[in-house]
Amino acid sequence: MSFLRVFYDEDVLKKIKFLKKIRLFEGIREKHLIHVLESLVERTYLKSETIFTQGDIGRALYIVFSGRVHLSIFHPQTKTHKMLAEVHPGEIFGEMALIEEMPRIATATAAEDTKVFMLFKPKLENLLISRPTIGVILALQLAKIMSSRLREQIEEKPLSLKI
Repeated sequence: MSFLRVFYDEDVLKKIKFLKKIRLFEGIREKHLIHVLESLVERTYLKSETIFTQGDIGRALYIVFSGRVHLSIFHPQTKTHKMLAEVHPGEIFGEMALIEEMPRIATATAAEDTKVFMLFKPKLENLLISRPTIGVILALQLAKIMSSRLREQIEEKPLSLKI
């Protein structure tokens, strides 16, 4: 961090230190995390504010910097909401949007005032082209995260593998 300390203020250094702990960025050298940080969009959501709604087209992955996010799904038949997960600082959600721009399967709501970093699909694609070492690591880590989440789901209930 001493190399970076010469060029960046405390706020940037704090964010880089935070990113260093995120599984998605494992394997990216500390001095290269500044390129990742430059690709992220920072946004604050107020308590109860909707981040995205089930059915919206996904365009970004979210990283919780502070606060908490509730992910829920609406069942039209029963007209009820079911809580799927609570996302905490250092955790990511919405990652499927980086693979395909499809409708969101859940609604994300700030459970309290929450700051997130967003990685939009075009920014990831730009990293893959302009900084291939970083882009490849991100793509590999994203695949690992999605694979482990799929594995957890399969272990919880049988999966129908339709052809």
